[in-house]
Parts: sequence; structure tokens; C-alpha cells
Amino acid sequence: MKRVMSILVLVMVVAVCVSPVGAAEQKDWTWMVFLNADNNLDSFGVGDQDEMAKVGSNEHLNIVSLIDREGGPATLNYIEKGKITPLKDMGELDMGDYKQLISFVADTVKAYPAKHYALIIWNHGSGWKNADGAIIKGISYDDSSNNHITTEQLGLAMGEIKNTLGKNLDILGMDACLMQMVEVAYAVKNSCDFVVASEETEPGEGYPYDDILGGLTKDIKVVDFAKHWVAAYTASYGGGSQGTSASTQSALDCSKLDAVKDAIDGFAKAAIAGKFSAQFKDGLNKVQKFYYKTNIDLAHLVGVLKASITDEGFQTACKKLEDACGDAIIANGNSGSSMKNAKGLAVYFPASSYSFSAEYNALAFAKDSLWDEMVQDYYKKITAPTIVTDVEKGDMSSLMAYVQTANVNNREISSDLISKLNFRVYSEGGMSSSIQDSVKTLVSELKNK
Repeated sequence: MKRVMSILVLVMVVAVCVSPVGAAEQKDWTWMVFLNADNNLDSFGVGDQDEMAKVGSNEHLNIVSLIDREGGPATLNYIEKGKITPLKDMGELDMGDYKQLISFVADTVKAYPAKHYALIIWNHGSGWKNADGAIIKGISYDDSSNNHITTEQLGLAMGEIKNTLGKNLDILGMDACLMQMVEVAYAVKNSCDFVVASEETEPGEGYPYDDILGGLTKDIKVVDFAKHWVAAYTASYGGGSQGTSASTQSALDCSKLDAVKDAIDGFAKAAIAGKFSAQFKDGLNKVQKFYYKTNIDLAHLVGVLKASITDEGFQTACKKLEDACGDAIIANGNSGSSMKNAKGLAVYFPASSYSFSAEYNALAFAKDSLWDEMVQDYYKKITAPTIVTDVEKGDMSSLMAYVQTANVNNREISSDLISKLNFRVYSEGGMSSSIQDSVKTLVSELKNK
């Protein structure tokens, strides 16, 4: 009997020794922060952990952070009220590696099981980026490794996290700039229930963690917490705890994003079928833009165009897209007059063809939707007709300007322009030899762009 008791005691001791520090029975929520401060945001990362400690873990909530500081090792922490406990020195980590994000979540979920999980990716952000693209866009930039998580990799990471959880992540929050875009949300829509993020750049202070976590009560529904999250953020920059700054924040219901994509396709078909290039050009001048002027507010653009294009089919398409956006955007807030038309979801639409990144076409959203086809159709409608008309008048200035700015990103538009110029100048005829020679020279230059 003593031998049996000794073995039992030994087993219990071993179990305690190998259990993660702070491990507990299942709680209602585990709040996980992938805090990449290995850059010029280092001091803000420390401050944000202090904000979390104003609320702290409790009987229904775990708060866990993985912080990698500038020039220092990463640490895994358990955050309680007034106390930040380092659980493990992680050494130097590449927080720009999406596999590190996957590992962090897997280890945290194992150590701190909960009914619901919120994951916050904390760092600089810049919207979408293809894995092999030249445009540096994505999230979680690590200055030590010069690496970051691309849009494609974020989708992969969220898929693996879903596998770990055996269900969707409840809320993905991105405490980073410019991440609330159709292209980004579309990449993670099948792996999480809600996405909370900003269309615009965020002030350095980022999330008001104490205000947000203060609303995370034991019995709050996930959807209501996402709405509270947005409201707390907006209030904090509207003269609240974080001062007064222009800001945006919104929450998306990912289950509604397929309907948004379908409505976008209907909108794109109506736009391609019509002759609305003048209204689109004017709309792009008026629409709400963000730090990257290629990022515009989707719902605001639809509203501006709906007010200027009377075509019945286009009006119907606008209404369907407005309704779909309204269903998907469950909460939206902004502060500052410069952001008054930010309605909760941005999309990529450069005003000029030479600014359109060819790598965009490799995104899942671009592959699955007609958005990029509509954008390219718009470029064709505003480029070739204008330039051909000018050439007919003997004015080469618009053609010269186009050739000067042409690049790999608008080769499709250049090809369309060359075809239309050749037909008008050489096939239809009636142009002087000097104009023909000028066009020939400029087209030859354009082909090498």
C-alpha cells in the first residue's frame, strides 16, 4: 500500500513540474497578444502591457503576451492585475515568421484552455501583400530579422490556428495600421468569426487595452464584446483615455464576407457593362482615402457612385453591395473630421494604372472576385480613349505623359492602348506622317516598359 501511495505521490509531483506556469482549468476567455515590439514601437509595447495589467487575469479571463522587444530577448508573460509575470525567456525570436505566431497560439491554448479566444497581432501594419510581391505590405515587421507576415501567410497561420482550436478563433484583432481591408479579411474569413481592426493608421498608443478588457465580462456574447471593443477604441481617441486623434476601428462578421464578395462581383459586372468612367474618376477624387491613397473606403465609394449614376442595373448592384457591407460590418467607429466617411471596410483601388501593383492579382480575393477585372476595365476606359482623341488633334502630351509613367504594373493597359493607337493611326489613316512617326517612336518606347 505504501508503495502504491509513493508512486501516486511521485506521479502528482511530476505532473505539477511539467505543467505550464499559471496553467488552470478552462476559463471563459483567453486573451493572447503576439506583441512584436522589435522595432521603433518598443516603448508603446511596454505601455500596452501595463494597460493590460490594470485589468489583469481573473477567474474568467487569462491574459497572455509574447513580447519581443527592440534589441532584447522575447519573453512569454502571464498578466494579472498590477503584475506582469515572465513565464519564460524565449531568446531572440523572428516575430515576422508566421510559424512563430502559430506556435505561440498552440502553446497558449494548451496551457490556458478557454471557451473563447481572442488573438491580437500587435505591430506595424500596411494592409495586403503577396508573398513574393515588391510592395512591402503585411503585418508584424521584425527589425532584427527584416521579416514580416504577408497576407497570404496570415491566412495560412489562421488556418493552422483553427486546426489547433478545432473551431474558428472567436476574434482576431490587429493592433496595427491599415489592416481592415477586404483583401485581408478575405484571407482569414474561414478561420475566425470576427475581425477587429483599423482602416487607417493607428496612433502610437494603439488599443486602449484597459478600456477594452474592462468590458470583457464573464457572460458577454462574442459579438457584443467585438462591438464593445470598437466602441472603447473610438471613445478613447475621441477625447477619452488616449486623447484626441483621427482614428478608425471596425468589427467584421466573417460569416458575411462571402456575401460581400458576391455583391462586389455584381457591382463589378454592372460597372464593366456600363460607360461610367467619368463618374468613377470623379468618385475616386471624392472617396474616403487612407494613409495609402490606394486604400479607399468601399461603402463610401458605392454611395458616391450611387448618387451619380442613374442606370437602373447599376443602382440595384449598389444597393446589394451596400446591404452586404451593412450586414458584415457589425460595428464601426471613427474620430476626427478627416475620417468622417470611413465606414468600416477598405479596398484597394489606385486612381492611376501605373500605381496598381501587379502582385495584387495573386491574392485570394483577386483570384476569386471580379474586383481587379473591374479596376483594369476602368483604366482601359479612361486611358486609351483620352489619348487617342488627343493624338487625333495632333496633341502628343497625354501619350508622352503615359509613356513616362508606364511600368510593369500597367502592361495590360499599355497593351490595350497600343492596339487602339495602331488601329487609329495606321489602319484608319488620315494622320500626318509627323504624327505617325511620333506615335511610332513613343509606342516603341512603351513596349519596352
